[in-house]
Amino acid sequence: MGYIIENINILKKQALKKTSMLVEDNRIDMIKETFWKGIMKMDGSPYIMTPTPIVYDNHVKELLNPKQQRDYIQENLIKKGCTMFVTACNVKKERELLGELNKTKNMLLNCAVDYVICIKIPLKILTTSLIRTCKKAKIPAIIIEINNSDDLYKVPWGWIKEAIFPFNCPLIPEFLMIDEEERNRAQITFAAIMRDTNIPSLRKDLTECDIIPYEALIKMGIYPFKGNIYQSGEVTYNLYEKSRSIINIDEKELFHYHYNRILVTYHKGKCIRTGEKVFYLPGFGEQMEIKVPSFFSTGGV
Repeated sequence: MGYIIENINILKKQALKKTSMLVEDNRIDMIKETFWKGIMKMDGSPYIMTPTPIVYDNHVKELLNPKQQRDYIQENLIKKGCTMFVTACNVKKERELLGELNKTKNMLLNCAVDYVICIKIPLKILTTSLIRTCKKAKIPAIIIEINNSDDLYKVPWGWIKEAIFPFNCPLIPEFLMIDEEERNRAQITFAAIMRDTNIPSLRKDLTECDIIPYEALIKMGIYPFKGNIYQSGEVTYNLYEKSRSIINIDEKELFHYHYNRILVTYHKGKCIRTGEKVFYLPGFGEQMEIKVPSFFSTGGV
């Protein structure tokens, strides 16, 4: 049965907008200022609704014990209002790619929140054949471990560019050097090569257990379909008591330091948290299939 949430305050990127939404079949069927339909209505004016954050997390897939995985997801994701995470399976050799990918999928079969699986590789195995395998498997991003800035000049970037097109999964650097000067040199070199070759990429590493920036979510093809409240989208959101202080808090600070202020978390139409109580649904999480990474421009984000 459908219902209307009236006068709800939606907060996205520290901008507040009052609107109303019609919810039917666990989807946001329509968003507009007012509705005249004679169906059940809920007053949303005392609350602020936010999209659920998407984080980069490589711990969930490492927990083989079901109880440990459940406890981790409850405490570090659901209780922080997170209903989706991005993880990376480690691939050391090209021939191991599909095996490692399947192993990671199996580890997440009972996951209660949604997820996206990328791969993490050493720079030396970045080849056109690996790129083609990634395209076929619809891997939305390739995280590249970089140990030395000079190694970046050994890669045939022109061929890599041709192999990536048209799937366009972004290359995400992970700079492993300890020396700050060498790290900065590698960052500048990588950014220049990506700019000159026009290869989809990010300039900076993803931070473990932290919110993924919008630019990265867009280039991976996750946003605007996830981490967003939009017409025809799924009913996934966090609800806070309306307060001026919430509006002025950065999204990362909300996630790390103010998650105890979340009243309710909805995930795909189901309430999975009220206050401190979590309703854990094993297997309710799904792997998001990315059809076309980098399809949307970051200009309008």
